[in-house]
Amino acid sequence: MALPLPDLTLPLHDAGTGTPTLRRVLAGATQTLARDLQATAARHDRNLAQLLGQLAEVGVLQAILLRPQVSVLARVWLAVPVQRRLLQGRLRAALAVEAALVGRLPVPVELPPVAIGLPRLGLRLEPADTTALRISPDGLTVRGAQGQLEWAFVDLAPRATPCVLWHAYTPIHPGLPNARLAQADDNPLAIFHDHPKRRGNIVSLGERPEAAWQEPLAFAIDQIAAHLPALLDEMRLLLGHVVPVGFLEEDHQSASYPHALGTIYLTLHPRPMMMLEALIHEFQHNKLHALMRLGPLLAGDEDLRVASPVRPDPRPLRGVLLAAHAFLPVAELYRRLVETDDPLTRQHWFAERYAEIRRRNREAWRTIQQHAVWTPLSQGLAEELARLDRALSEP
Repeated sequence: MALPLPDLTLPLHDAGTGTPTLRRVLAGATQTLARDLQATAARHDRNLAQLLGQLAEVGVLQAILLRPQVSVLARVWLAVPVQRRLLQGRLRAALAVEAALVGRLPVPVELPPVAIGLPRLGLRLEPADTTALRISPDGLTVRGAQGQLEWAFVDLAPRATPCVLWHAYTPIHPGLPNARLAQADDNPLAIFHDHPKRRGNIVSLGERPEAAWQEPLAFAIDQIAAHLPALLDEMRLLLGHVVPVGFLEEDHQSASYPHALGTIYLTLHPRPMMMLEALIHEFQHNKLHALMRLGPLLAGDEDLRVASPVRPDPRPLRGVLLAAHAFLPVAELYRRLVETDDPLTRQHWFAERYAEIRRRNREAWRTIQQHAVWTPLSQGLAEELARLDRALSEP
């Protein structure tokens, strides 16, 4: 599949309308996911296949598969067969509840006790003493040993019998109305991380209050809105969950996963600018992970190990591509801060950090130029990366 990709690294237009490029990529990736899900479910899970078919008939399947808590379960269910029995109820629940919340669930869905995320409502249901669940077009029925409760979606509120219903998803910023600080995570593979010095991603506020997370995230989004508004438009299309994974005073860790589009993992850091960089960095990974769903970006050996400017271990060439793609918008943000004489530029750390980011960009791009063979899908991306590297390498 070949697409013109003039601005998948840094959006060209700052008109506040989002980028058509990312829309096309997401549409292609979601169409592929829906097709593969339906084909695999037809062979392995009659109940899931039936629900998928119903949602496709009423025209909401692809839109629902863009929701992070749905797509991650769907992609892991597809990619990891040993997880299918464990995930089949959770995936059906996630599909059904999202369809119900937009008024498009054709028939009620009966389920065993499973966790259900309702990020639109800020809530999560955990089974506790539940014996069965029923998702209907207008609400939930929860059955337990002591009887059952029926709740309309409009009346849902935290409670504990016969299940636990609690606030798990908090809005982050008015500029990103669909994004949530998510204290629950539906990614069953989040515990795994390939960085030699980092742990897996376990949900934790790091013994800090929610406000301690909200403030630096709001700062980051305000800066993006002021200096990279078209990037914020892209975030409105894709970013759904920011998962907190603890507090680190000296280090900073962040992560994203190819199968978890729309979700990023961050540790809290005392310097808000670190959170800003990480937010952009991991969002960029999400964009490239979406593009990779359409086909390979590099011809030949994508697993060829090369030196990385941002990792202590040799990295596959695609990892260096991810790094270059992630750091270029960060460098552009710093450049625009300088251009506007923002007060941040007078901080004692600013000049050194800006120089370090530019150095890493140059090293990453030199490595890519030395080894990369581009595919038709990525040719436009290669041209954009080269153009941005030239612009950001100038004094």
